[in-house]
Amino acid sequence: MSKKKNKQTSINEQKVKNRSASVKIDKKSAARIDGVAAKLSMHEKFAALYVISMFSIFPVYMTNKLFDVRDDRLHYFVVTTFVLLFFIVATYICGIDKERWPKDLFKMSLPDWAFIAFVGVCLISAILSEYGVEAFTGSGGRDSGFWLMAVYLLCYLLVSRYFRYKEVVFTAFAVVSSVVCFIALLHEFWIDPFKIIVDIKESQQKDFITTIGNINMFSGFVCVSLPVCTALAIISKDKVSSAFYWFTASINFMGLLVANSMSGYFGFVSFMAILFIYCCGSARRLFKFILTCTIMLASAKVLRLMSFFFKDNYKNLEDVSRFMIYDNRVYMIIVVFAVLTAAAYLLMSKYGDEHSPKWVQLSAGGFVAFAAAALLGVFIYFSAIDKTTDLGKLSKILRLNDQWGTHRGYAWIRGFELWHTNGIKNTLVGSGPDTFGQVIKAVYRDDMVKRHGSVFDTAHNEFLNYLVTTGLFGFAAYTTVFVSLVVRCVKRCSKNAVFIIPLLAICAYCSQSIFNLATPIITPYIFLFFGIAEAFVRKADE
Repeated sequence: MSKKKNKQTSINEQKVKNRSASVKIDKKSAARIDGVAAKLSMHEKFAALYVISMFSIFPVYMTNKLFDVRDDRLHYFVVTTFVLLFFIVATYICGIDKERWPKDLFKMSLPDWAFIAFVGVCLISAILSEYGVEAFTGSGGRDSGFWLMAVYLLCYLLVSRYFRYKEVVFTAFAVVSSVVCFIALLHEFWIDPFKIIVDIKESQQKDFITTIGNINMFSGFVCVSLPVCTALAIISKDKVSSAFYWFTASINFMGLLVANSMSGYFGFVSFMAILFIYCCGSARRLFKFILTCTIMLASAKVLRLMSFFFKDNYKNLEDVSRFMIYDNRVYMIIVVFAVLTAAAYLLMSKYGDEHSPKWVQLSAGGFVAFAAAALLGVFIYFSAIDKTTDLGKLSKILRLNDQWGTHRGYAWIRGFELWHTNGIKNTLVGSGPDTFGQVIKAVYRDDMVKRHGSVFDTAHNEFLNYLVTTGLFGFAAYTTVFVSLVVRCVKRCSKNAVFIIPLLAICAYCSQSIFNLATPIITPYIFLFFGIAEAFVRKADE
């Protein structure tokens, strides 16, 4: 009996050893997928340096302060992308790391085909355009002609094939974006230590900020950097790293407040809603999400302290920013979130990283979907059905008309009319990349000058801009790239946390781009993150 018992005990011990070995193998495998344990090949090192340069040098690169910032960023992006191409090709020619060349280099995915189709439509559209030179060069708009779209494709293909996750790459972005946002905080209080805005006309200084330029462009930048910082804070395992990323996220959030742009708030709400659904997957992530909200709310009051220190000498703020920074009721909201944080901590202490029941995430997703649908329904109702009810200040948000969104409504309404009434060719393939200005000026120039004293050269909505300039085919291809990458990231988030980084950045940028315009100052980031998302998918699927 004793021998039988000893034999059973040894069998159980062997099973435990086997399970332990299995766990070790699984962790090692996951580390390889994330690129933590894997040694980078030469072309992966070049890709990593390229992404680091886009995260650290690109946001601050200037040759003549803000006067030539668009040209500076355009030239920097194009040159560094072709430098990366040169070194990648040289790696192959010299036979370096031959045993580690990607085996699936020419394996095509849905986002790949959609992106190629998008650039192909841009080429056809430019060839057929009445504004051929402008369509190829982008000289009539914001330098986003066909040739730049081709470079965006090159950036995507190189990054998606050769980039491998390394946390230090994104840490660099967190650090540099915090510096950029801190300069913006100083500019909010008319402090300009680096003499960036001092030579701009005094009447225009309120609209230009930090190393990015226009406040709308800056809000677009923060809608990429803030999601990255927040995601890193949520997925980091050790407390020191999480604390550091929370610190960078708080500075970026303060930057969002001084950016003073509704497009930025829309991008922020969008990515936080997605992050909320993701964090409902475990008690630990939910605790970190609520703590993140508390930290962000508290950081708004740090701005209030700064304002007091600078004797309330600040630039004008819109209602949301003014409320967050100066309204005392926010202190009550902070207390509520502090209590929720404590409750979430107790929950985490009990359940830790244990996965929540499926219904928890489904309920969170249902709540977010219902809120989004309700807001959209209210907007449609007051824009298309009830156009007379006095909404007061809410009319700036809930009713689309010519005055809506600092006259964005005028451009949206006219742009959509021009798309579907300007002939079958323009409906299908558009007027040519970045020729929205030429199209709308041909019909509405005098009316725009009379109403606004200026003319629009973009739709102030990237999706509508692509619809008018590249037609239904181009719009469908671009949307397919965006949607397919979001779906691919969502499917893998539960198994690999790093997918939340590009997912949040892509969703935040595309959300704010509904109210913003494409420009080489910030637009390269969305195509860069398209490439990063696809790279993560390819490495995880190896």
